[in-house]
Amino acid sequence: MLNPTPTNQTQENKIGIFNTMIASGPVIIQDNKVLLVKHGDKPINELKWKFPGGRLLKNYSLKDNALREAQKEIGVTVKIVSELPTLELWDETPEIGTDKPELIILVHYLAEINQKPIQGKEVLAMDWFAIDNLPTDCAPNIKPIIETYKKTNELF
Repeated sequence: MLNPTPTNQTQENKIGIFNTMIASGPVIIQDNKVLLVKHGDKPINELKWKFPGGRLLKNYSLKDNALREAQKEIGVTVKIVSELPTLELWDETPEIGTDKPELIILVHYLAEINQKPIQGKEVLAMDWFAIDNLPTDCAPNIKPIIETYKKTNELF
């Protein structure tokens, strides 16, 4: 008798049901600088710089989730300006929680703020970085999103 593969198991190049995490957040770029944060369950030196944002909560739209996360993490209300690319990360380990999804879907929104950001309680570090001089320890979505921003805004 054949042993069928359970529907929640990944098979290379097969359509299936994957253990998935969806997150959304704002990308705040002002004066050619981007606001990045570090937060998670690991020591700060093991965390990556990332955009504010977080896991999609039930009954929130992707945009509302991004707005909620910005308020929670950087203490300000953001204004969504436009959509940026959605990225899919396979086999990336989240920095919060113990579950390791097979797929993380990251939804990005270009946003503006008109207040000084205030580091939220769960944020361990927050800083502005020149978009041409990003830290080496960035999350894997940071550089592709910044490159898309540069191309679409023809800054360079």
